[in-house]
Amino acid sequence: MDSSAWDARYSSVEHPWGSAPAAALSARFAELTPGRAVDLGCGDGRHARWLADSGWTVDAVDFSSVAIELATSGGADGSIRYSVADARTWEPSGPVDLVAIGFLHLPVDELVAVIAGAATWLAPGGRLLYLGHALENFTRGVGGPPDPSILPDIDDLARAASGLRVRELSHLVRPQGDGHAIDILLHAQPWSGSPHRSLMDGVRE
Repeated sequence: MDSSAWDARYSSVEHPWGSAPAAALSARFAELTPGRAVDLGCGDGRHARWLADSGWTVDAVDFSSVAIELATSGGADGSIRYSVADARTWEPSGPVDLVAIGFLHLPVDELVAVIAGAATWLAPGGRLLYLGHALENFTRGVGGPPDPSILPDIDDLARAASGLRVRELSHLVRPQGDGHAIDILLHAQPWSGSPHRSLMDGVRE
C-alpha cells in the first residue's frame, strides 16, 4: 500500500469528500455517550472533528501525511491526537469506547483483519462502526473505487465481526449525481459478560 496516490489527491482537492461527516456515521455517533475514540483512516479529519466537537477524545490515524497536514491546518484541537501511521499496524495505547472506520478500503482480507483487530481494542460496551463502498456498488451503483478487490460485501463484514454482537450489517443506498451509491455499514460491539459454555461443549468424539 503506497500513500503517494492519496497524498496527490489531498494535495489537489482540499476536501475530496467535503468537510461534513458521513451522515450514516454521525447519526450513529450521536446516539453514543462520548468517551475515547479512534478514527482509523481519518483522511482530512472530518469524522474526528465531529467527534471532538461532541465531547470525544480522539486518536485520528491516516497513512497520508498530506491528509494529516490538512486535518491540522485549522489549528490545534486538544481533543484530537493525529498520527501518520498504517491502519494495518497502528494500535491505541489502551481500550477505547469507539472505533470509527470511514471509507477505508484495502484488499478485502486485509480489511477484514483490520476490522477484527480493531474490535479487540474496545472497552466493555464500546462500539465499532465501519462504513464503506459496498462490492455491489461496482456493478449497481455509481462512484467509489473502480477496483472490486477492495470492496467488501456482507459476508466479508460478517467474517470481520465474528465473535461480536452485530447491531447492524446492511447496505445503505444514497443519491449520487444522477444515480445512487451503495454503501455498506457494520455496527458491532463486544458481548457483555463471559460465555457460560464453550462452543466445544456440544462436540462429541
